[in-house]
Amino acid sequence: MLEEYGINSEFSKTLFDYAKFLKVLDLFCLEILCWRWIDLQLNDSKPPSDPSIYKITNLLLKLFIKNGASLHKLHLNFSDHTKIMPETFYFLGQNVQFFSRIQELSLCIISDFSTEDAIGFLRILATNTRKISTFKFDEFYSYYDSQVYRALISIIKSQEQLVHFCIFDGEDFPEKNYHGIISALETQKKSLRELIIKFCICNKEFKVLKTCKNLEILRIKNCTKLLTLSDYKLSTLEIVDRPIDASKIVLILEKSGTLLQRLKLESENEMILEQSLLLETLKSFCPNIIYL
Repeated sequence: MLEEYGINSEFSKTLFDYAKFLKVLDLFCLEILCWRWIDLQLNDSKPPSDPSIYKITNLLLKLFIKNGASLHKLHLNFSDHTKIMPETFYFLGQNVQFFSRIQELSLCIISDFSTEDAIGFLRILATNTRKISTFKFDEFYSYYDSQVYRALISIIKSQEQLVHFCIFDGEDFPEKNYHGIISALETQKKSLRELIIKFCICNKEFKVLKTCKNLEILRIKNCTKLLTLSDYKLSTLEIVDRPIDASKIVLILEKSGTLLQRLKLESENEMILEQSLLLETLKSFCPNIIYL
């Protein structure tokens, strides 16, 4: 197949079967590295074509799978160049060990041209992964195919112990629909310990987070309609916003009390309102802070 694209490289035999030791896979980085390698082999005689990039990417994926790799971290960014071949999907479905031990999953932008591949990938993950403890949604958009959201909800619900969840909203709409992604966290209410939300509109769907009584770490950045913070007893609280009104967070400081060890309040380009109330509350209720 390489010769078909004008690449005539010889590969030396390695001492080890390195492919089976793969633990971390970033799909987008794999595509970029394939593009750079092809460009180097062609010696700038002509730019790499999309078919050559995704065919070699798929060959490498099959190589990892066939050689018995078992991932611990997976980052998915489905670009315009992403194209998963049916044969690769078959290998993924037949070799469950490739996904079965994933502990950290992060998902970024899904291109309009790669939606079908994203759905297929996510469905296989939902079927074969149970050990994810960290789930990061780097850029959430509300216009994806409904099958994408159903697959993501299945992934969340099927985990045995989801501990860390992060969502970064890529849109700014007054009426926001998270398509059940946030609501699905109710199934993880006993295990969820850390929640990171950035640029989100905390609508009624976020009320389900009140059931997460074991939440210890809360990091919020520039969110509209701030969560009802008095529901939690935290060891770590971080709020970045403009402005920050301390009168709205003193209840969580009082409730967290001696548990609170790390506090970060950053009011971008503005002052923190009610600072005297904030300082008095910290003095009276939070004697164990080690990071402020």
